[in-house]
Order: sequence, then C-alpha cells, then structure tokens
Amino acid sequence: MSQLQNTLRTLVSAPGPLRNLLLLAGATLFFVVAAAIALSTQKEATSAQFEPVLFFPGLNETVGQATRLVYTTGQGMQGVANITIDRDEDGVWRVLQREGYPARTDRVRKTILGLTELEAFEPRTSNPEWHRNLGLLEPENLGRAVRVQLLDRDGNEIAGLLAGEIVEASSDLQGRGFLYVRRDGEDQTWLARGAISLDKDVANWLDPSVVKLSQERIAKVTLWSVSETPAILSRTSPEHPNFVVENLPVGAVSRGAPIVNASATAFASFGFLDAVPVESLIFNNPPVAEIVTFDGLKLTLTMAGANTGMWAKIVASKDTSMLDEGAATRALDAEIAEINGQMGDWAYKLEQNLGLRLTQTMGGLTRPVVDGTDAP
Repeated sequence: MSQLQNTLRTLVSAPGPLRNLLLLAGATLFFVVAAAIALSTQKEATSAQFEPVLFFPGLNETVGQATRLVYTTGQGMQGVANITIDRDEDGVWRVLQREGYPARTDRVRKTILGLTELEAFEPRTSNPEWHRNLGLLEPENLGRAVRVQLLDRDGNEIAGLLAGEIVEASSDLQGRGFLYVRRDGEDQTWLARGAISLDKDVANWLDPSVVKLSQERIAKVTLWSVSETPAILSRTSPEHPNFVVENLPVGAVSRGAPIVNASATAFASFGFLDAVPVESLIFNNPPVAEIVTFDGLKLTLTMAGANTGMWAKIVASKDTSMLDEGAATRALDAEIAEINGQMGDWAYKLEQNLGLRLTQTMGGLTRPVVDGTDAP
C-alpha cells in the first residue's frame, strides 16, 4: 500500500477533533506547495520572456564622439539646475558652472563607462501615473528624476535617460546596483543594472587633485603674517615632531604641542569644498598665512570670509633663506610653476577645521603665565 493510502487511512480513522486538525494541516500544506509551484512557474516564465540587454546598444561605437556630459535636476518651484561638463581640445573635462574648473576625470569616465555598460534588466510599468512613485517624473515637472545626457560637439544626443530611485543595498562585487530608468519621451520604465554617478552637487564634480604638501616638509608657518601680532610656529628639523611658538609674547606660554601642531600642520591635509574664479571675491584686509618648507617652497594663503565660509587664494614662491648658497632649484622652480598654473586663477572654499586652524590667533595658541607653576 502506498504512503498516500496510509496517510488517508490515518486521517479517516483518527478521532473527530484530531481528524479535523490533520485535514486542516493537509489542506494548508497543499496550498503552500501549490503556491510555491505557481511562483516558480511564474519566475521561469518571466525569465523566459526577457533577458537583460544593454540599455544603449551600439553606444560603444559612438561614445568616442562624446564631448559633453549634462546632468539636469529639479529645484522645485525654482525650476531646474544643470551640471555641464565639457571636454576641451586638450581632452580635459571642465565644469561650466565653475567657469571651466577641471572636473574629476575618474568620475566622468566612470559615468560614461557606466552608460555604455548599463543593462535593461527587467521591464517595469509603462503607466505614466506610476512614474512619480519610481522617481522618474521629469525635473521640469517638479519630479525627482535626474536627466543624464551624453552629447557630441554639435549638441546631438548620443545617449540620454531619466534616472529615478536606486534600489538600496543592491550593489554587486563590480559596484553595479539597480535603479529605475526610462528614456525621455517614453512611458516604458525599466529596472536597470549598472554603475553611474547621480551626484547632484556641482562641487563634488571638481577635481580635488591640487597641491599636496606632506607634513614632513613643513618647517615654519606664520599665521596673520601681515598683522601686528603674527604667530610664528616653527621646528628645527623634519624629524622633530613638535612645533613651537617662536615669538611668544612676554608673560605667556604655549597652550601645548597638540594645539600648536594642529595649526602648523593643517595644510598638510589640504582639501577644498568648492572653487570660484579668484576675481569673484574681495580680499579686504584679510588674514594671511605663510607656509615654508625645509626645501624652500613658500605658500601664501590670502583668505576671505569667516567661520564656515572661509575662502583662500594660494600663491607659491621661493624662500631663499631655506636654501644653501648655490643650491640647484630646477625642481623647486618647476613645482612653483605647476602650483601657480593650477591654482593661481582660483579661490578655494576651505574645510571648516582648516580655515579655523589657519586663522588661529596668538591668544588661541598661548595663555598667560601662572605665577609659580609655569616656566618663564
């Protein structure tokens, strides 16, 4: 006798309450199995109906003609905002909204490569009433979609899409994630797989690769150098870990190496938040900081603004007092020319901690001597 027959005999011969319970359990099991089979069949049917394909087939053949990358985002009732990145005749990508400041080449290339590799993974709704739910309503219509366009030199669109909601925690080992997309003018939406940047902050597209000064090179830093009360912080050699206040006022002592070192080495981790043409700012009786290295490089930072809005223009020059007589300076001269060529036309918005440390006053670096407890 089969197992099924044994099971049925057990159900029939069981006492009333137990029989009812077993029958209910059997019915539940039947529906669970049936649902699993249906789900598996539906999944197989869906898989059979659509295989992932490139969202922009043939883009690999035309992507070399791209000279402009445009991002358009909605600003609510204020309209839209664009991030426009152009490739100049020398092949340098530049951000138009920052008067041609060099763009982050790695991010531009990643986005262009991401467009060529983007896959239409699965079709989704073609009902325009659902576009807003997927973040795919046009930015001009108060939507959250980001329009991404790749154009050639004549302004013809090589590739373009509206990017919507990103599926959280969906990235694979190649950094590809899932997001909803559709083509401009088409109602059909797609779940796409790929890796493209959707950063809406223009400052984040600026090339951060500016002057990098290692902490070991710094010999002396003068804060408020053009004021009546500059603070000169120095050390005797690159091996010496601590800077001292060279011109301590009478009756004052240093507040300690951690505070002094924080200002003296602050520029070693230089980073900026934004950049604008230097002529767009007014530097009126500003704080000035001078940084001198053991090998004769001098950086002069002239600042404007205050607190979280501190900006600086940076000029490189030579400090001959740090050089031996007759020392070769070809490498130093080349470094100065490179820094001035890269940074001379721009003013940089400083990170808050950097601005505060480069404008530290003598009063912040020292304290009055306490009788009987401090050395003179």
